Amino acid sequence: MSDTSIGRREFVRLSLLASLSGLTGCGRNQGGPVLMCPKKVLPTEWLRALPVPWRVKFLKNELPQTPFGNLSTKKVDLLACGDGWLSDFQPNSLQPISSETLFKRLDYQARNFLAVLGPNLANCALPVGVSPWVMLFRNGKHLLKRARLGWDVLLSPELAGSVVLPASPRLVMSLAEKMLEVDALKRLRSQALTFDDRNGLNWVLSGNARVAVLPLNRCFRSLIRDPRLSVVLPSLGAPLDWTVLVRPTQTREPVPQAWIEQSWTIPLLASLLGRGWMPPLPRTVLNKALLTIPSEYRSIVLPPEDLWQKCWSLPPLRNIEKKNLEMVWRESTP
Repeated sequence: MSDTSIGRREFVRLSLLASLSGLTGCGRNQGGPVLMCPKKVLPTEWLRALPVPWRVKFLKNELPQTPFGNLSTKKVDLLACGDGWLSDFQPNSLQPISSETLFKRLDYQARNFLAVLGPNLANCALPVGVSPWVMLFRNGKHLLKRARLGWDVLLSPELAGSVVLPASPRLVMSLAEKMLEVDALKRLRSQALTFDDRNGLNWVLSGNARVAVLPLNRCFRSLIRDPRLSVVLPSLGAPLDWTVLVRPTQTREPVPQAWIEQSWTIPLLASLLGRGWMPPLPRTVLNKALLTIPSEYRSIVLPPEDLWQKCWSLPPLRNIEKKNLEMVWRESTP
């Protein structure tokens, strides 16, 4: 087992830190404002709706060489990324989204998320998607009852060496904090087959892993198609995986507000929910679009209110906090 360094989704972060010179277009005409994102971060249906003259550029490489500080030298007008990468931006590299209309429509979990970001980031990051981290089981129906009670099911002896955990030590520690078992973090790490949530679905589908911890939107479509798969969001709640839009300081291009609002409106909203992608909107708005999803999966896409309230967001870490968690992580090595 590798001893990963601390940081929210550190391994996944690597793909977004890829050399910005390795960007590749997605087929639109050149010359318009640029939305940059890693592949699969935004749903295909939504990207197709991006209005002209906007164009998308995807990160070409998976391995990084260039930090976000170089963003100021590139032609990028809007960036989509996971919340775990927000702390990697250089100071003053982002500007406010400046759309009170959009921020007012967000639900309470999105507002809580912005609050934990702190004043320097809260106005610069617009949440556009949220997904709870869940447990995806393959042929594990006998474990579902225990899984619904809490994350401790991951410590089951029969799952030893067959658990795919998040590539972020911080996320792993956040899960361990919810466990009742003594020395939960060390025991959880000893259960791991690998730390690779990005490929967690493939590990489970191949049969190499029996359970993976990953965001719901990465496995929802497979869940519907494959009867061997089961998903559980424990009654204790789960960390939330956020997708945000940010604006680099150098751009003067306004955010394409109509495009964002389109994703919050039927029929596109229904298509996104069908992917397990949930815009951070009030429940009354989402319920209308939820009717297009098979009834047995509706409570998975939109968890019950009491359960949704128990989910939590992880704030960016200060340097001293990173050092403290790095020490805890080292001391928990199996």
